[in-house]
Amino acid sequence: MSSVGQRALLAWHVHGSWMQALVAGEHRYLIPVNAAKDADGRGLLGRDWPQAREVDADRLRDEDIDLVILQRPEEIELTERWTGRRPGVDVPAVFVEHNAPRPLAVDSVHPLAERSDIPVVHVTDFNRLMWDNGKAPTMVIDHGIADPGMRYRGDIAAAATMINEPLRRWRTVGTDLLAPLGARVPIDVWGIGTPALAERDWPGVHAQGDVPGPQLWQDVARRRVFLHTARWTSLGLSLLEAMFLGMPVVAVASTMAPLVVPAEAGVVSADVETLASALEGFVSDPSAARAAGKAARDFAVAHFSLDRFLRDWDRLIDDCCR
Repeated sequence: MSSVGQRALLAWHVHGSWMQALVAGEHRYLIPVNAAKDADGRGLLGRDWPQAREVDADRLRDEDIDLVILQRPEEIELTERWTGRRPGVDVPAVFVEHNAPRPLAVDSVHPLAERSDIPVVHVTDFNRLMWDNGKAPTMVIDHGIADPGMRYRGDIAAAATMINEPLRRWRTVGTDLLAPLGARVPIDVWGIGTPALAERDWPGVHAQGDVPGPQLWQDVARRRVFLHTARWTSLGLSLLEAMFLGMPVVAVASTMAPLVVPAEAGVVSADVETLASALEGFVSDPSAARAAGKAARDFAVAHFSLDRFLRDWDRLIDDCCR
């Protein structure tokens, strides 16, 4: 077992942005890699994470592991097969639940609901409330991201949004809302798979492709307002990034969004006409947009800092490893 303070943590590379925040801590992060480099062994995927290192799946049995950070149900079996240790029995483990429950909003039973030996760590209060967690111990550790800085310029009178795979995920991420909203204000859309939006030929909706940060942040922050269309996802890091950049927000009132966009930072509504009017209002009033953007940034810095995220995780890691 590692010395107190620095622990050896086994975690799969599942969600890149969340993982980037986790590996910014002081621990040693063991990232499984296999020959296929498939979902069970992606490794680092070229990421520059100094505290993390790839470990071949067939060598994990030789590694000292203080805590397993599970993110998918199948990783329970993978851990036992690759390390020879049972999560929650032979080695401490936690399960990070990144998603809102599906397919049912309130009646979905969590895969670990019958286990009391592996705590479930939700990333939002909404998710913990809506999942049926059974007898699993639960807690919430809110997202944290490295502050990209106040970059808002708002010199382009358009809305920006970030949606990965908009056609495949469709109503879940609110892609269908782009057409009626784009008819009122121009909307630039960044993300994986966004060039396919050209097939729809929606007036006012312009696909910008998958652009890496910090160039992405520079481009997005030139738009007057940020649009968050998701109906049923967990709290999107793109929304938090936009708030950190100092952008005013117009968001669909679903899942956690109403609780992280204060009234002074933008408009949250379930009415499409209200969303469209809010977009028009910010696009036509740069001073109001700047004021709301400042409030958005202040809230994000206060609630979603990387330092707070790492402190919360350090407390949990120490509790689990005692």
